[in-house]
Order: sequence, then structure tokens, then C-alpha cells
Amino acid sequence: MLVKFTVENYLSFKNRMTIDFTATSLTELRDTNLHQTDLKNVTLLKSMVIYGANSNGKSNLFKAIKFARKFILNSSKDSQSDEPIEVQPFCLSTETLEKPSFFELVFIHEAVKYRYGFLVDDTEIHKEWLYMTTKNKEQLLFERDFQKITITKKYDAASSNLTSITRKNALFLSVCAQFNIPTGMAILKALSGIHYISGMQDRYTVNFTIDMMDDPEKKKYIDNFIANADLGFTETKVERFKLTEEILEKGNVPKEIRKMILESDEENVVVSTKHIIYDENNEEIDSIYFNLFVSESLGTGKYVALSGPIIDALIHGKTLIIDEFDAQLHPHLSKAIVEFFNSAENNPNGAQLIFASHNPSLINSKRRLFRRDQIIITEKDPFGVTTMESLYDKKIRKDASFEKDYLEGKYNGIPDLKIGNELQLFKK
Repeated sequence: MLVKFTVENYLSFKNRMTIDFTATSLTELRDTNLHQTDLKNVTLLKSMVIYGANSNGKSNLFKAIKFARKFILNSSKDSQSDEPIEVQPFCLSTETLEKPSFFELVFIHEAVKYRYGFLVDDTEIHKEWLYMTTKNKEQLLFERDFQKITITKKYDAASSNLTSITRKNALFLSVCAQFNIPTGMAILKALSGIHYISGMQDRYTVNFTIDMMDDPEKKKYIDNFIANADLGFTETKVERFKLTEEILEKGNVPKEIRKMILESDEENVVVSTKHIIYDENNEEIDSIYFNLFVSESLGTGKYVALSGPIIDALIHGKTLIIDEFDAQLHPHLSKAIVEFFNSAENNPNGAQLIFASHNPSLINSKRRLFRRDQIIITEKDPFGVTTMESLYDKKIRKDASFEKDYLEGKYNGIPDLKIGNELQLFKK
């Protein structure tokens, strides 16, 4: 479970910024929106929504988490040995161009809280550190200053043999995991539970859901998730097949392309939705299957595609990050997904959802969907620097009209548009 993520000098984050899933002292929605961890006095938020105008930095936050996760999981691999590190410092200031970028994650794995971070530029690791907290006392496991790596007695002794073979562009933690050091492996397992997907129905998300549908038990959960949305069908079917010469010939596919398709081992998949056929008396007489991504709406296709990562997160207690979460989705469907996470019955393992949104109805005060510490506003100043604050940090009152006030610009984070005579499309 993710507790905190901090980034500095990356994309539009010039200054150090943190998102914090630690629940504040707010009393609202404690029974639904909070998860009590196995650690004493550590209660986490189950969901978080990020608001802000286009280009304010919402997606950059997710890119920062995605970069840190990917770099931790892959930096020790041989394929990365000669490659530059794909880190992008804040480039709109001479102060930061030549400085390294900062990333730190605080997370809980098997009832232990870890704090792990690194300082990196495009060629090497400047610093790296790992702490663990037991009985409310934080203890250093290892720290790194360029190629000098210091290991304490609290860390796995066998890791001392790995300091000399750790490349300057590889994280020591990743090397430890590669060589089966237990703590390193455990931490990489924990961080692999942070799952990023695009909400624009990307191929990865679709394939992830289709693969889950191959498991009858997981498909049952997905069908239940779909049935909850009242989309006009309650059942899906997955068919896998290979294109044959006969099929391609009938489709008038050119010979050159036909040859390439037949020589590839790629399998074709069709996801269908089951619809009922009725007679003139509205009696059920038969059923028919429609191709999900041909005959159904874009919103329906997206909802089904999201079902796999959502169910997977809820089952395993993962942290799910969704960019462009509610694009193409009806507000009621977006609300229903958030409610799955903010639910003791459907989310017993403390899964977390963090997403970007332009839909202010989700913070309508009458809906009571989010606490003030779950609503984050991103802003970008005239110098291109992104900042983030929750409504709790902004000291917004519990009885405030969140949706109305946000749209009126009281929380900032909205486009600064010119209106009326100020807007000149054809000025010379």
C-alpha cells in the first residue's frame, strides 16, 4: 500500500511535492473511505482524485510515479547497462537543468513500513537510501553516495557482495532483488503492486482485461462488475482464433500482407457482449452477441476494459493509478467505480485508487464521495511550476460547496480563459 510519493525536479515539478495517503484527523467518511493497516496508528485513504486545468501537471504526477516504479524494477537488467537514464528534469529554469531529480516512496509491505528513494540524473545515481519502520522507530538499512554504498546490520548481510558490481546507472535495490536478496525482492514485489493505466482505452488495458477473462473465477467478478453498470448486457464472451488463408482471401487482403499475417504467431481476439432477443410480447426467445469494440459505445468499451485492472486491484489490494479516468464515462459510472474502492465489502484488502478528473460533479457536496484530504488541486504558476494542495491543506470548510466553488475558481486549478471582448481570435 502506498503511503506517500514525493518528487522534485522532474517534468513540471521544480520544487519538492508530495501526495500523502495518510488519513488526516477529519471525521467525515471514516467508516467507508479509510483503511486501517496492520500498523498501529497508520490509517490510509482508499482513493484520491486530482483536479486541475489542462497542462497543470496531473499527468506529470502519474508519469513521475510510473518512471520511479519502472526504473526500480528494471534498472539492474543487462539491457539497461549502456542506456542513458530516461529522467527529465524541470527544463524551464537554469537552476534545475543540471541538477538530479528526486524520487521517494513510502509504502507498507507485510506489516512493515519502508521509505525508499533516490537522486538521479541521466547518467548515474547520485544518492539512494532505504529505511524501515518497526514499532514506530525508523531504522536505516542502506544508503548510497554515488558508488559508495553503506549497508547497516539491519539489512541482508549477503548484499555486501553486490556493492562492487552495482553499475552507476543501476539502483542497488534493483541489483539486490536480481540476486535474490530477500528484502530487495520483497520491496520490488510491493512496488509491482502499483499499477498505472491510461484511461483512454489503450491496448495494454484491454489485453490485461481479456487475459483475466480467461480465468473463470475472475471472469465471474468482471461480469458482476459489468452487470452493476446497467449497460444492456450482463455477460461477455472471449473468442481467440488465428486468421486463415481462406478468411484473408475472402476479405480481399493483399497477398503481401496476407503472407505477413499468416507467418506471425499473433492470436486474434474478439470480445462479445450478450444481448437478449425478445418477441412481439417482449418474451425472451433467443440471444445474440455483439462485438464489444465495434457495436458498443466508446464508453461501454472503456468500462469493460477498465474492469480487469479494477478487479485485480480490489482482489490483491493494489494501488491503481488511472489517467483520464472519466473520459467517455457517464458520471454515474465514474462514481460507482470510486464507491467500489470506498467500500468495506468490495475492498477488504485496502486497494487504492488515484485518478485525474475534469468532472467536478464527483466532488458535489451532496454526493459525499470524498473527504477533503482526498481532493487534490494542481496549479501551475507563470513560470511553469506545478504545485499540489488538498482541500484539507487549503483549510476548506466541511460544509463548503466543493463543486460550485471549484468551478468558480475559489480553489484555483481551472483554466484562466479570456472572455467577451478580451478574446480576440483574429487579432492582427
